[in-house]
Amino acid sequence: MATEPIKLLSAAVVERLSSAVSNNLERYRTGNFDDLALESGWEIVTSRARWDPVIVDELDPAGGAETEIKNSLVIFNGFEGMTPALAREERLWARLCHVECLDFARQRWLRGGQDIEKDVRRHFFAAGLTGCRDDNAIGRLWWNGYVASIASPDNIELGLQRLLARANNRLQIVDRADTAFRQPLLQGICRLLGREAWFNSSDEAIAKFMFEVNKRSGGIVFEALQDTAVDAHLTACLDHARRR
Repeated sequence: MATEPIKLLSAAVVERLSSAVSNNLERYRTGNFDDLALESGWEIVTSRARWDPVIVDELDPAGGAETEIKNSLVIFNGFEGMTPALAREERLWARLCHVECLDFARQRWLRGGQDIEKDVRRHFFAAGLTGCRDDNAIGRLWWNGYVASIASPDNIELGLQRLLARANNRLQIVDRADTAFRQPLLQGICRLLGREAWFNSSDEAIAKFMFEVNKRSGGIVFEALQDTAVDAHLTACLDHARRR
Protein backbone atom coordinates (compact mmCIF):
# COMPACT_ATOMS: atom_id res chain seq x y z
CA MET A 1 0.00 0.00 0.00
CA ALA A 2 1.47 3.33 -1.08
CA THR A 3 0.69 5.71 1.74
CA GLU A 4 0.89 9.47 2.09
CA PRO A 5 0.55 11.83 5.06
CA ILE A 6 -2.96 12.62 6.22
CA LYS A 7 -4.09 16.20 5.71
CA LEU A 8 -6.14 18.36 8.06
CA LEU A 9 -8.06 21.59 7.77
CA SER A 10 -7.11 24.59 9.85
CA ALA A 11 -9.44 25.50 12.69
CA ALA A 12 -10.35 28.68 10.83
CA VAL A 13 -11.42 26.72 7.73
CA VAL A 14 -13.57 24.40 9.84
CA GLU A 15 -15.22 27.43 11.41
CA ARG A 16 -15.86 29.04 8.01
CA LEU A 17 -17.36 25.84 6.62
CA SER A 18 -19.56 25.39 9.66
CA SER A 19 -20.81 28.97 9.40
CA ALA A 20 -21.54 28.59 5.68
CA VAL A 21 -23.35 25.24 5.58
CA SER A 22 -26.65 26.77 4.50
CA ASN A 23 -24.89 28.65 1.68
CA ASN A 24 -23.07 25.52 0.50
CA LEU A 25 -25.95 23.05 0.35
CA GLU A 26 -25.59 22.58 -3.41
CA ARG A 27 -21.93 21.75 -2.94
CA TYR A 28 -22.93 19.07 -0.46
CA ARG A 29 -25.75 17.74 -2.63
CA THR A 30 -24.01 17.48 -5.99
CA GLY A 31 -20.93 19.68 -6.12
CA ASN A 32 -17.55 19.78 -4.42
CA PHE A 33 -15.14 22.04 -2.56
CA ASP A 34 -12.23 21.75 -5.00
CA ASP A 35 -12.00 25.49 -5.60
CA LEU A 36 -12.00 26.29 -1.89
CA ALA A 37 -9.46 23.53 -1.25
CA LEU A 38 -6.89 25.55 -3.19
CA GLU A 39 -6.98 28.21 -0.49
CA SER A 40 -4.72 28.42 2.55
CA GLY A 41 -5.65 26.23 5.51
CA TRP A 42 -7.02 23.27 3.54
CA GLU A 43 -3.84 21.18 3.42
CA ILE A 44 -2.20 21.00 6.82
CA VAL A 45 -0.05 17.87 6.76
CA THR A 46 0.46 15.78 9.88
CA SER A 47 3.47 13.48 10.18
CA ARG A 48 1.75 11.38 12.83
CA ALA A 49 -0.44 9.30 10.53
CA ARG A 50 -0.56 8.15 6.92
CA TRP A 51 -3.09 6.52 4.61
CA ASP A 52 -3.63 5.40 1.04
CA PRO A 53 -6.41 7.50 -0.57
CA VAL A 54 -7.18 4.56 -2.88
CA ILE A 55 -9.13 2.95 -0.03
CA VAL A 56 -11.89 5.51 -0.57
CA ASP A 57 -12.92 3.50 -3.64
CA GLU A 58 -13.55 0.50 -1.39
CA LEU A 59 -16.16 2.26 0.75
CA ASP A 60 -19.77 1.22 0.19
CA PRO A 61 -22.48 3.83 0.93
CA ALA A 62 -25.32 1.30 0.99
CA GLY A 63 -25.79 1.23 4.77
CA GLY A 64 -26.67 -1.74 6.97
CA ALA A 65 -24.67 -3.75 9.51
CA GLU A 66 -22.65 -5.80 7.02
CA THR A 67 -21.65 -2.73 5.05
CA GLU A 68 -20.74 -0.89 8.25
CA ILE A 69 -18.46 -3.78 9.20
CA LYS A 70 -16.77 -3.78 5.80
CA ASN A 71 -16.32 -0.01 5.75
CA SER A 72 -14.97 0.00 9.30
CA LEU A 73 -12.34 -2.55 8.36
CA VAL A 74 -11.36 -0.55 5.28
CA ILE A 75 -10.85 2.65 7.26
CA PHE A 76 -9.27 1.17 10.38
CA ASN A 77 -6.82 -1.00 8.45
CA GLY A 78 -6.13 1.71 5.89
CA PHE A 79 -4.71 4.27 8.34
CA GLU A 80 -1.18 3.96 9.68
CA GLY A 81 -0.12 5.59 12.93
CA MET A 82 -3.59 6.69 13.98
CA THR A 83 -4.15 7.12 17.71
CA PRO A 84 -7.27 7.86 19.77
CA ALA A 85 -5.87 11.33 20.45
CA LEU A 86 -5.55 12.15 16.76
CA ALA A 87 -8.91 10.49 16.09
CA ARG A 88 -10.56 13.15 18.29
CA GLU A 89 -9.37 15.86 15.89
CA GLU A 90 -12.30 17.41 14.05
CA ARG A 91 -9.97 19.02 11.51
CA LEU A 92 -8.94 15.59 10.23
CA TRP A 93 -12.43 14.14 9.76
CA ALA A 94 -13.85 17.39 8.37
CA ARG A 95 -11.11 17.47 5.73
CA LEU A 96 -11.83 13.90 4.64
CA CYS A 97 -15.58 14.50 4.45
CA HIS A 98 -15.21 17.68 2.42
CA VAL A 99 -12.50 16.47 0.03
CA GLU A 100 -11.33 12.87 -0.33
CA CYS A 101 -14.45 11.16 1.02
CA LEU A 102 -17.07 13.70 -0.05
CA ASP A 103 -18.85 11.39 -2.51
CA PHE A 104 -19.08 8.57 0.02
CA ALA A 105 -20.31 10.84 2.82
CA ARG A 106 -22.91 12.40 0.50
CA GLN A 107 -24.22 9.07 -0.78
CA ARG A 108 -24.26 7.51 2.66
CA TRP A 109 -25.88 10.30 4.67
CA LEU A 110 -27.63 12.79 2.36
CA ARG A 111 -29.95 10.45 0.47
CA GLY A 112 -33.41 11.94 0.53
CA GLY A 113 -32.93 13.60 3.88
CA GLN A 114 -35.63 15.98 5.04
CA ASP A 115 -33.12 18.28 6.72
CA ILE A 116 -29.90 18.24 4.69
CA GLU A 117 -28.33 21.04 6.70
CA LYS A 118 -28.79 19.07 9.92
CA ASP A 119 -27.35 15.93 8.30
CA VAL A 120 -24.34 17.84 7.00
CA ARG A 121 -23.59 19.31 10.41
CA ARG A 122 -23.86 15.91 12.02
CA HIS A 123 -21.95 13.75 9.53
CA PHE A 124 -19.49 16.10 7.77
CA PHE A 125 -18.15 17.78 10.91
CA ALA A 126 -16.94 16.21 14.15
CA ALA A 127 -17.26 18.52 17.13
CA GLY A 128 -16.38 16.91 20.46
CA LEU A 129 -15.73 13.27 21.26
CA THR A 130 -19.21 12.08 20.32
CA GLY A 131 -19.06 13.97 17.03
CA CYS A 132 -15.78 12.27 16.06
CA ARG A 133 -16.68 8.86 17.47
CA ASP A 134 -20.35 8.46 16.71
CA ASP A 135 -21.51 10.84 13.99
CA ASN A 136 -18.82 11.78 11.49
CA ALA A 137 -19.12 9.72 8.30
CA ILE A 138 -15.48 8.56 8.42
CA GLY A 139 -14.51 9.07 12.05
CA ARG A 140 -17.28 6.72 13.18
CA LEU A 141 -15.82 3.94 11.03
CA TRP A 142 -12.32 4.32 12.50
CA TRP A 143 -13.67 4.29 16.05
CA ASN A 144 -15.71 1.16 15.26
CA GLY A 145 -12.50 -0.58 14.25
CA TYR A 146 -10.57 0.75 17.23
CA VAL A 147 -13.10 -0.47 19.79
CA ALA A 148 -13.34 -3.82 17.98
CA SER A 149 -9.53 -4.11 18.11
CA ILE A 150 -9.73 -3.84 21.90
CA ALA A 151 -12.64 -6.25 22.17
CA SER A 152 -11.20 -8.86 19.82
CA PRO A 153 -7.55 -8.10 18.98
CA ASP A 154 -6.97 -11.42 17.23
CA ASN A 155 -10.04 -11.05 15.01
CA ILE A 156 -11.17 -7.47 14.53
CA GLU A 157 -13.87 -8.47 12.08
CA LEU A 158 -15.42 -10.75 14.72
CA GLY A 159 -15.33 -7.89 17.20
CA LEU A 160 -17.10 -5.67 14.69
CA GLN A 161 -19.73 -8.30 14.02
CA ARG A 162 -20.61 -8.46 17.70
CA LEU A 163 -20.31 -4.74 18.33
CA LEU A 164 -22.55 -3.90 15.36
CA ALA A 165 -24.94 -6.87 15.47
CA ARG A 166 -27.62 -4.50 16.73
CA ALA A 167 -27.48 -0.71 16.62
CA ASN A 168 -27.99 -0.50 20.37
CA ASN A 169 -24.97 -2.72 21.06
CA ARG A 170 -22.61 -0.01 19.89
CA LEU A 171 -24.53 2.75 21.62
CA GLN A 172 -24.66 1.02 24.99
CA ILE A 173 -21.05 -0.20 24.97
CA VAL A 174 -19.13 2.60 23.28
CA ASP A 175 -20.97 5.40 25.06
CA ARG A 176 -19.60 4.11 28.36
CA ALA A 177 -15.91 5.05 28.36
CA ASP A 178 -15.26 3.00 31.52
CA THR A 179 -16.37 -0.06 29.58
CA ALA A 180 -15.33 0.61 25.99
CA PHE A 181 -11.68 1.27 26.76
CA ARG A 182 -11.00 -1.27 29.54
CA GLN A 183 -9.63 -4.18 27.59
CA PRO A 184 -10.41 -7.13 29.95
CA LEU A 185 -13.99 -5.97 30.47
CA LEU A 186 -14.66 -5.21 26.81
CA GLN A 187 -13.17 -8.54 25.75
CA GLY A 188 -15.38 -10.33 28.27
CA ILE A 189 -18.46 -8.57 26.94
CA CYS A 190 -17.45 -9.51 23.40
CA ARG A 191 -17.12 -13.17 24.42
CA LEU A 192 -20.52 -13.07 26.12
CA LEU A 193 -22.19 -11.46 23.10
CA GLY A 194 -20.98 -14.42 21.05
CA ARG A 195 -22.36 -17.00 23.50
CA GLU A 196 -25.72 -15.62 24.56
CA ALA A 197 -28.58 -15.53 22.04
CA TRP A 198 -30.60 -13.48 24.58
CA PHE A 199 -28.84 -10.35 23.35
CA ASN A 200 -30.59 -10.80 20.01
CA SER A 201 -34.04 -10.83 21.60
CA SER A 202 -34.47 -7.03 21.60
CA ASP A 203 -32.57 -3.74 21.63
CA GLU A 204 -33.41 -3.46 25.34
CA ALA A 205 -31.42 -6.59 26.19
CA ILE A 206 -27.99 -4.96 25.89
CA ALA A 207 -29.24 -1.86 27.73
CA LYS A 208 -30.44 -3.96 30.67
CA PHE A 209 -27.17 -5.89 30.72
CA MET A 210 -24.97 -2.78 30.60
CA PHE A 211 -27.02 -1.24 33.41
CA GLU A 212 -26.16 -4.22 35.59
CA VAL A 213 -22.50 -4.16 34.52
CA ASN A 214 -22.21 -0.51 35.54
CA LYS A 215 -24.09 -1.11 38.77
CA ARG A 216 -22.05 -4.13 39.87
CA SER A 217 -18.55 -3.41 38.54
CA GLY A 218 -17.45 -0.49 40.68
CA GLY A 219 -14.10 -1.03 42.34
CA ILE A 220 -13.30 -4.24 40.47
CA VAL A 221 -9.81 -4.27 38.99
CA PHE A 222 -10.57 -6.28 35.88
CA GLU A 223 -6.98 -5.91 34.69
CA ALA A 224 -5.91 -8.15 37.60
CA LEU A 225 -8.45 -10.91 36.87
CA GLN A 226 -8.21 -14.00 34.72
CA ASP A 227 -10.64 -14.31 31.82
CA THR A 228 -12.63 -16.94 33.73
CA ALA A 229 -13.22 -14.53 36.62
CA VAL A 230 -14.27 -11.73 34.25
CA ASP A 231 -16.64 -14.12 32.48
CA ALA A 232 -18.15 -15.26 35.79
CA HIS A 233 -18.78 -11.67 36.85
CA LEU A 234 -20.41 -10.79 33.53
CA THR A 235 -22.53 -13.93 33.60
CA ALA A 236 -23.82 -12.87 37.01
CA CYS A 237 -24.63 -9.43 35.57
CA LEU A 238 -26.46 -11.14 32.73
CA ASP A 239 -28.54 -13.20 35.16
CA HIS A 240 -29.62 -10.04 36.96
CA ALA A 241 -30.41 -8.35 33.64
CA ARG A 242 -32.65 -11.21 32.56
CA ARG A 243 -34.68 -10.89 35.77
CA ARG A 244 -35.24 -7.14 35.31
